[in-house]
Amino acid sequence: MRRKKPVNLKTLDLNLLVVFNAVYVTRNISRAAVQLSLSQPAVSNALARLRELLQDPLFVRAHRGVEPTVKATQIAGAVRDALQMIGQQLVPGALDLSSYRRHFRILMADVFEPIMMPPLLRTISEQAPNVTIEVIAAYGTDFVRQIREGLLDLAVYVFPPFAQDLVSETIGESDLVLVARRGHPVIGKTLDLATFRRLGHIVLVPEIRNVITAPVNLAAQGIERREIYLVSRIGVMPGIIERTDLVGMLPRWYVFEIARNFDLVAHELPMAVPSQPCSMSWHLKNKADLGHHWLRETLIAAFRAHLQRMDAGRKLRPSARHDTGRNGPV
Repeated sequence: MRRKKPVNLKTLDLNLLVVFNAVYVTRNISRAAVQLSLSQPAVSNALARLRELLQDPLFVRAHRGVEPTVKATQIAGAVRDALQMIGQQLVPGALDLSSYRRHFRILMADVFEPIMMPPLLRTISEQAPNVTIEVIAAYGTDFVRQIREGLLDLAVYVFPPFAQDLVSETIGESDLVLVARRGHPVIGKTLDLATFRRLGHIVLVPEIRNVITAPVNLAAQGIERREIYLVSRIGVMPGIIERTDLVGMLPRWYVFEIARNFDLVAHELPMAVPSQPCSMSWHLKNKADLGHHWLRETLIAAFRAHLQRMDAGRKLRPSARHDTGRNGPV
């Protein structure tokens, strides 16, 4: 068996590791090239040099890009940590957004996107032209593993993962209201429990709602819903509800955000359903990462500012029934 030669560090160009990390995270040569502001041939040439040095293919073709080899997976964590450590030592104490270059990958439940992303994207447009964002759908993703492997920078979700190497911060609470189309033929000025049971509901698929506490609370109270339509994204619910007699339970702060886009009416639930915390999670290794800290704080500030606007509106116009039509919530 031919024994592989050890890598001579004197011949190792650090830029090759930067390219490797970008390809490993994006799983795509073209996307890595865009992220690094390089041409696709330049990225391919860098990979060819690194393959020769490490005596391994590193990546093989896949249906929508490339997949890492066993060797690439083994070294990916060390490469990521080394680049991060070097970056933290070389970057000054204050983050210069005007010259900061980075591609962030975020797992985010779709209800958070219209609230958190616009303020972040405005900041990027005005102050950080070299920062790009990629949002990954929350459904069906093992985000704890992907955060550990460096494939995700952080996750915004409805529950914190139980992992000692991840940090989780509660960013707010999610209480629910029942949303129906304006002029619904069954619902009166207030919603009673008998009507709630009789209505047809649009709900999340079991794989998603199993991590949400509201269905568990309803079951504990012996309250069943007529589940007519099951969906994998909350974002599709308002449009369906507006055009049918189906109703749905949605976070109050999300309904407040979409109020001007849909002709809907929000009703207080006729039973007690405790609020559920909303969390942001990231890896412990990112604690001293200035860019990562900026991203986290910008997203959290956007969400909490939205909650404050909602609370201010509710205090000005207290009501048990919330009109969420095109004139805004009252």
